[in-house]
Amino acid sequence: MPKYMVREFGENTPKGQVYAINPALIIVLVPIITAATTAVDPLIMIHHGTYVSALSVFFLAFSTSLPACVLFVITLSIGEAIWSPRLYDYTMSVAQEGREGTYMALSSAPLFLAKLPVGFLSGLLLQRYCPEHLEEGEIRHSKTMWWIIGLTTIISPILITALGGYISGRNNERSAKGNEYEGLDDNEECIDDSSSEHSYQHKPLTTNISLPRVRQAERGVLA
Repeated sequence: MPKYMVREFGENTPKGQVYAINPALIIVLVPIITAATTAVDPLIMIHHGTYVSALSVFFLAFSTSLPACVLFVITLSIGEAIWSPRLYDYTMSVAQEGREGTYMALSSAPLFLAKLPVGFLSGLLLQRYCPEHLEEGEIRHSKTMWWIIGLTTIISPILITALGGYISGRNNERSAKGNEYEGLDDNEECIDDSSSEHSYQHKPLTTNISLPRVRQAERGVLA
């Protein structure tokens, strides 16, 4: 982003001020959005947030201007404020007891593993479509570069949409419940816990609770 702005708008472009919009909005929006959406399933927030972040790129795909850069950063920040904190929430909700740290580390691993290919791809795209020095009669094709980036980033939310049932486990639950409820009489009442409000926060108790036994002498005293 900074190199793109310098090459398109010159050395005096306010790239620092534009780039600073992101952390400023994250600091303000994350606690507000998180507090307002605590009752919403984390996977739903991640789904919507990734769409917002991915669509932000297309401001630059349609316009090569400073206002487009500002809109890109603002929209990207809003999307990040929506999905980023709920990613940790979702990770903790699916983590096995005692392995929360491992799950948290694995959830952050793709962000670090992507740095190498992303850095290579960004350098390649800048060199080809937005070079630093232009030959006589040559022009930059920055919009093409952002179209490639936009079409690449939109793949993630589309995959979440396509595989939402598998990721959330709804398909497996429907199959299991179909087998469980098969053959039940019509008079028997079947309660579906997944349809209750905020069901993702109400997990069934799986541990066996053993109550202390009352000694025989104490029973006599109590009697």
